[in-house]
Amino acid sequence: MGEKNQKNFAEFINCLSILESQTSLLYSDIAAKVASPLVRALLEEIAIDSQKHSALTKGVSESITHPKKGQKECAKQNPVLQNVFKLQKEISKMQKITSEDLLKLNEKLYLLETQMAEEYYVFVQMRTLTMMMNQINQTYNIDLSSVKRIFTTIIADEERHTELLETVKKMATPEEQSGNTPLVKFQNPDAWYQTPPSAL
Repeated sequence: MGEKNQKNFAEFINCLSILESQTSLLYSDIAAKVASPLVRALLEEIAIDSQKHSALTKGVSESITHPKKGQKECAKQNPVLQNVFKLQKEISKMQKITSEDLLKLNEKLYLLETQMAEEYYVFVQMRTLTMMMNQINQTYNIDLSSVKRIFTTIIADEERHTELLETVKKMATPEEQSGNTPLVKFQNPDAWYQTPPSAL
């Protein structure tokens, strides 16, 4: 693998690390403004995962070479990171996040997690990834499958995040919209209170 390709891959993975780090900050910011303790805990769990992914990808990139790109440079080439910055700006203007706000945000977060999983999936399928991992293997004597497992584990986490967001969505949805409450009682309350029949 040529030196130029090594640098390009290192920069690409470094940008993934920055993306994960900023995503972690985004979820932490949202969690801090949510009233529900359980919803807050679910969002914080995703934030912790994202920070872990950031550390792992940073370690991989620095094992190849020393990347130089910062947030601005990465954002120019990564639309997903651009979306994260937009969401951060949107959240910064909110003092608190209501259930209605959370439902709207949830759609954007679900799309974000899907896009991030695709970033990793496409990367793992690239043939040059094998050459990059061979380079790491030669330097650190690490088994090839162990390095690839880092990325497949992150993909699995991203998919689990969408499941957690589905739970958040259900918790934020008002009962009368969730299908769990008999609406007929509220549509025609008099029908629930009939005069008992006279004794014979």
